Amino acid sequence: MKYAVARLLFGAGLALSLLNAQAAPVPSGLSITASVALDTANSLDPVGGASQSGSFFHSNGSPGSAGFSNLPGSMSPSSLSGALLQTGDSLGLSFSMSGSTNDGADVQTDGLFADYLLSLVNSSATDTFTLLFRVSARNAVQASGADAFAFSDLSVKDAGLNELFFSDYRADTLNPGSNFELQSLDDSFTIVLAPGQSTTLSALQRQRGGAFGDGAGSYGATLASSILLEEVRSSGGPNELPLPGSLPLALLGLLSGAWALRRHHPLP
Repeated sequence: MKYAVARLLFGAGLALSLLNAQAAPVPSGLSITASVALDTANSLDPVGGASQSGSFFHSNGSPGSAGFSNLPGSMSPSSLSGALLQTGDSLGLSFSMSGSTNDGADVQTDGLFADYLLSLVNSSATDTFTLLFRVSARNAVQASGADAFAFSDLSVKDAGLNELFFSDYRADTLNPGSNFELQSLDDSFTIVLAPGQSTTLSALQRQRGGAFGDGAGSYGATLASSILLEEVRSSGGPNELPLPGSLPLALLGLLSGAWALRRHHPLP
């Protein structure tokens, strides 16, 4: 009996592990188009020997990547776009900048800018879709010397311009009261689409920095971000899809049954 219970417990645990590891396709009736793009009109070349770079990726049925080193205008293509087809699909970008001076010459990153845009459309006449997104942001800034600064931030907003996630890091040696490292406590947010409803999500990522004046000074920043489709739930249709949590609940019931079986038939 103890071996039968052990096999049952092992099988249920394995099923739970496989469930967590598997990607689920986006239901029919729901479309998610996502893009990440470098703002080539406003992203400027470095000044005074500063260094800057950017890299972009889109993970979906046709994954892609692009990047630049120092010169934003050299990035080709300047944007990546495609449909998010299953949970686990994501898109993201990273910016990095740095500069230093020892002779009083100005060195700076005048500005790096990039945009996320997600378009969500529910074409179903009966289903309501609940989408869970997760944002990752790894941000860092530093500045040293008499007059140096580094700004690095990300803001994710819904169609009503309500902020869903932010990361805002600043270092300023001339105005130390402006130094802070702030980021949303919750890295996920939910969007609900009623039948026939559509909406958009947008995000702006920026970096600026510089070192000025007499004497030595330096600045630097890195910000790597991504937006991932973590879960999609469907409800309200004639053939309502089970919520992702239903199978784990069933397995927990199975485990409870196994425990009851063990209590009625104590192991030696």
